[in-house]
Amino acid sequence: MRQRRRTRKPTAIMHRRRLLVLALLGIAGYLTLAARAVQLQALDAEWLSARADAQHTTTLQLKPLRGELYDRNRNLLAVSADVESIVASPKRVVGRDTTATKLASALKLKHREIFDKLDPDRSFAWIKRWVTPDEADRIRKLDLPGIKLYPERKRFYPHRGLAASYLGFVGRDGEGLTGLELAFDSALRGTAQSTSVLRDAKGKKLVHWNRDAPSPSGARIVLSIDSRLQNVAEQSLQRAVDKWGAKHGTLVALDPWNGDILALAEVPTFNPNQFWREDSKRFRTRAVVDAFEPGSTLKPFVIALALEAGVVKPTDRFDCENGSWKVRDRIIRDFKPHGVLNVKDIMRVSSNIGTAKIADRLGSAQLVDGLRRQGFGRRTNSGFPGESPGVVHTIREKQAVERANLAFGQGIMVTPLQLAVAGAQLANGGQRVWPRLATRIESGQDEAHWPAELGERVMPEKVTKQVLKMLEAAVSDGSGKGAALPHHSVAGKTGTAQKVVNGRYSSTRYYASFLGIVPVENPKLVIAIVIDEPRRAHTGGVVAAPVFREVAGFAVEQMGLAAEGAE
Repeated sequence: MRQRRRTRKPTAIMHRRRLLVLALLGIAGYLTLAARAVQLQALDAEWLSARADAQHTTTLQLKPLRGELYDRNRNLLAVSADVESIVASPKRVVGRDTTATKLASALKLKHREIFDKLDPDRSFAWIKRWVTPDEADRIRKLDLPGIKLYPERKRFYPHRGLAASYLGFVGRDGEGLTGLELAFDSALRGTAQSTSVLRDAKGKKLVHWNRDAPSPSGARIVLSIDSRLQNVAEQSLQRAVDKWGAKHGTLVALDPWNGDILALAEVPTFNPNQFWREDSKRFRTRAVVDAFEPGSTLKPFVIALALEAGVVKPTDRFDCENGSWKVRDRIIRDFKPHGVLNVKDIMRVSSNIGTAKIADRLGSAQLVDGLRRQGFGRRTNSGFPGESPGVVHTIREKQAVERANLAFGQGIMVTPLQLAVAGAQLANGGQRVWPRLATRIESGQDEAHWPAELGERVMPEKVTKQVLKMLEAAVSDGSGKGAALPHHSVAGKTGTAQKVVNGRYSSTRYYASFLGIVPVENPKLVIAIVIDEPRRAHTGGVVAAPVFREVAGFAVEQMGLAAEGAE
């Protein structure tokens, strides 16, 4: 019995010790949990809340609807709309060949093209972007695994090819790529807005895109062009290009008092609604980004400089050498031989020799500096992407041949826009003009206007009036007869310039051009026209002047653009 009692006593003590340890462990665990609770609920509460929000919410960027482009009369030229595209998750496609067959039939695409896109090693593929509503409905009814409709936005141009190279176009990702779409891209795109949406444990968004929900939009921009005049200009240019077998035609029409570009036409044109199918060479806005040798359309500005410098008067007479004049080792020729002519008649018959002799009196430095002051060899500050400054080389006084060539528009490169701007400065009495691409921008309740102010004087008003009278004679009884209008006075100058091919002037390739102003008494419209490589005729008077007559005639008769200037 005693032995049993000795064995029980140590066992009781051990039990008590175990209970004590367990109690201490319980207390320690409780204290640990309490400390953790304090940390989570007090110290880390803000961090945990943010983490929870991050797990259950995500931020979506709501891209605004791209703003519209309008002409000066509020005719819609470009607008964006919601469309749908077809996308694939190839790993989820069931039956690659069958799916490709059904998609090819519904979308009128090649089976092989779609089959290749459904490669199971790919996680994503565009099947077709910007589908029609009918195509979208057909795909929706097919309900193919791994094939979905994806919401996008597309730019539409209601007038298709009208002013296409000038307006430019928007890429598939909604960014302006060329033309005015690029020039005004930031304003048209607007500012994206952010919104938070819930998502479940798998990351799936619990709200979906709602095409009926209002969204912010970019700015609306009212352009300076008149779509009526633009349409007539393109039609007239196209007829001329077709008639004379030319490569290309360009026309720029300006208001000489505010610089508004009323029309900027390029033919052949293209359809910006399907730009990916078009020849990219047609995207160039040659009127702004390409320079050419202006030929005799430069003569009015050379003669204006000589009159301004006082080295000649309109009545001064020059021997035009019967059409052939040797300068150093070169022979300068006139299109037709002439004897002694005064300055007015030199302009009227477009004598190269007479103009070169006038430039001799002026001198190389004054000639080059004056042309640069008039805007040649410098950008017009139109703001159009890629605008070319042209080229006006410096000429030393002893370079008689180069000076003579420059006098009648060789050895100088100008853009059609520069030529039109210089003509506008003649028309408005000699003040600098900055071309206006747009007249105002509208964003929400705000509206801003582009200034329409004339700049500093670049030619004396008296000189511009003298030159306009000479140019009027050049149309009424000179090389520009093809530009004459029956009821309105026209001032204008033809140009015929050989193209440089492989470093030499070609005897078969030409630029035919015309610069016209209407009406002379109160100028309201300046038009510069360039026809590239006409084949059946090549002079500006035959090829380009009739285009002016058609376009200017429409402007003054149908648009009333120069009603107060009628004779």
